[in-house]
Amino acid sequence: MPLWLYGASDRSKIDRTMNDLLELTTTIEGLNQAGSFTDAAECLTRWARVFTGCESAILRLLQEDGNCSWLPGCVVDGAPNAFARDETVVGCDECICGRVATGAVDRSLPFFTEGGSFSWGRVSSLTRDFNAEQLGPLRGRCMEELFESLAVFPLRAGAATVGSLHLADRRPDWFGQKWRVVEAVCRLAGDTLMRHQRREREQAVLRAIETALLPSVPPVVEDVEVGVSFTSATEMARVGGDFYDLLDLGESGALVLVGDVSGKGVEAAGIAARARYTLAAHANLTPHPAAFVSAANESLARLLPSGRFVALAACLIDRRSGRVTTCLAGHPNPLLVSASSINEIDAPHNPPLGLFPRLEFETASHDLEPDGLLLAYTDGVTDSCRGGLFFGQEGIVRTIEKEQERDPRRLAEAVWAAATEFDDASRISDDRLVLAVRRADP
Repeated sequence: MPLWLYGASDRSKIDRTMNDLLELTTTIEGLNQAGSFTDAAECLTRWARVFTGCESAILRLLQEDGNCSWLPGCVVDGAPNAFARDETVVGCDECICGRVATGAVDRSLPFFTEGGSFSWGRVSSLTRDFNAEQLGPLRGRCMEELFESLAVFPLRAGAATVGSLHLADRRPDWFGQKWRVVEAVCRLAGDTLMRHQRREREQAVLRAIETALLPSVPPVVEDVEVGVSFTSATEMARVGGDFYDLLDLGESGALVLVGDVSGKGVEAAGIAARARYTLAAHANLTPHPAAFVSAANESLARLLPSGRFVALAACLIDRRSGRVTTCLAGHPNPLLVSASSINEIDAPHNPPLGLFPRLEFETASHDLEPDGLLLAYTDGVTDSCRGGLFFGQEGIVRTIEKEQERDPRRLAEAVWAAATEFDDASRISDDRLVLAVRRADP
């Protein structure tokens, strides 16, 4: 039916409905665009207070322990300090907020809505008009503040209720029909808030993984300079198994480890962490690469899930002579870079670690010039691809040749950046790790 055929009152209802839908859409979009859980929670609380024009808004979340308890702390906008402090410590089973948050409501009572919210504009009359059984646990704190209009809305996340939003004002019958919009927003807002909270928990896990496997500041080892550049995952499903380590083995030398675990996700990161610590433990007991890699392989063959393996480049640098002893286990060949040449380390290719026990590993030794660099990388660098062409080792060499200054940090960053830029952004690519090491002058 054309809008002009509706009566004035009908058109007014339609206008209100359209405005309510616009308010709902705009608010949820704003919550989705918030930068963090805290920003989203504060945004929701502030919006509800401004939209309704009420004096006080408090948002509370339930613990995920199934014991009907609040998370410590709440988001407050406009509430008196004493009232906010009390709301922070009140038990979930002591107030209407808790009943709403846990769904313990009787929709036959006039102050509960079909959506499970509480809304009443004459709070001072509650104890007079309804008996204790109908009211349930009711602290008198709202009455002490002389709030007349109260509204409490459940925050939904899927089928679960995760908290409540409490609005209060000293003016009677203040909320009118606006409670319907707030209830609709809260029905959708829980999903958004939990998504932000999960993302923040995920980011904390990612930071912990990165610190364990890919510290942004390399370990300090006497007589060597180190530069490292790598790709950081932005979500748990994409976190990879790249790792590196630099160990001071005393008179035996400085040990460089660069590795990559098959697979993606938290499991791959966990395997990489175990591999890194296993390698470090065996290297400290038996510094020669062939010996400690063989011992580490025995341990990893028992520890790793079936089908999982670790690719590794282990390079032991004698800091006095510059001699580099390299053991490769299913890993790309590192490069030796000097002022006059760039050469691939020609070392035997042994199987990856963790697949087969009782293996013997072979090594090769080369001289690293005083001003030369050792550059190791994972296959995510060489596998960067565009238009069917791979960045390859040739891309690494081209990048090194363009660099005037052979500083380890600049070189690692340059190779990583070149491989990243070369890669087609539309494809799902692997992690990239580049590590450059230079020994100090003898």
